Amino acid sequence: MNKDLKGMEKMVKPALEKFMLESGFVKKEELQKALDRIESLEKKISNL
Repeated sequence: MNKDLKGMEKMVKPALEKFMLESGFVKKEELQKALDRIESLEKKISNL
């Protein structure tokens, strides 16, 4: 049973991740990097 679940996960996970990327979903880590970058750029602009 456990082996079957692992096999299903290996098949479904890549398809789910592809669907989420194509649908516009973003991983929390990627969003946080972008937000940090925006904040950094805003600080640089305000210092000009």
